[in-house]
Amino acid sequence: MRVAPEMHDPFLSAEAAPSQRMAAAERLLGRRYGDAAWFLKRLQDEGWRPQDLWCRAAVTGPLVAAGLISEHPGRTATLTIGPSHDQAQVRHAAQLLRDMVAELGRRGTVALAQGMTAAEDPAAGAPFLEAGFADLAVLECMERNNRRNPARPTPSAGVEFVQAGDDASMRALLRATYEETLDCPGLAELRSDADILEGHQRGGNYEPALWTVLRVEGRDAGAALLNRSPANDSIELTYLGLAKWARGKGLGSLLMEEALWKAAQVPERVVALAVDDRNQPAHRLYRRCGFRTVARRRAFAIRVQSST
Repeated sequence: MRVAPEMHDPFLSAEAAPSQRMAAAERLLGRRYGDAAWFLKRLQDEGWRPQDLWCRAAVTGPLVAAGLISEHPGRTATLTIGPSHDQAQVRHAAQLLRDMVAELGRRGTVALAQGMTAAEDPAAGAPFLEAGFADLAVLECMERNNRRNPARPTPSAGVEFVQAGDDASMRALLRATYEETLDCPGLAELRSDADILEGHQRGGNYEPALWTVLRVEGRDAGAALLNRSPANDSIELTYLGLAKWARGKGLGSLLMEEALWKAAQVPERVVALAVDDRNQPAHRLYRRCGFRTVARRRAFAIRVQSST
């Protein structure tokens, strides 16, 4: 799909033509031929679709911006753009982002587009902000070794661990845990409950036995969701949350201990998670459990309006 330039605008955004793909990959990576060739080969091996590599260029000139669309389960997509070194490049990158979001609207398969940049490089987020994305959070990407042998926690009377229920009950529980959450509080409002649950179920290798619901006096109080990623030799804690009424009672630590016990039953070497750096209670819990920060990412998001 080609996006026509505005009046008097000599540039246009479009899927990268075969003759543009190497230059687009170089622009996207900010690196030269060798890395770009390896990157294109990797995309091809992972089932990349040519229509997901985009570029912005003058009709008869060189590329001024490049981007990649990566669609995910749960009707989400990640948009990646190449680095911008001056304000003109920021403007071109922002317009490319707008055009890629519009393309997602035409496809009708995505409801939320997101972007990630290095938290240590504030300028990298400028195109996303100019394109209308919300600045959601700085995420702490954390890991711990999974070779430990944690003891399984023993809940007190009236507290029990059960496997995840049907989709309707899980959607209701997840929605309850979002109330006044400190972890990316604006994100849940940008997605439907069904999309959120699908994203968790289809992210990584979903195994129902690795999902835990914490129940207190017969009432669902929280959830810990683990998904395996054997290719990365890791198991990810994709979500841990408690309903508002269950917070401040030590239940988060109990739920985390159960999740780590379950993680230790699989062979993956690392347990990984990401947490909003403003969520200090969760951050303290993860630190106590032996997690350490390995990267910091700034997250941006925008709702995609379907035009189909």
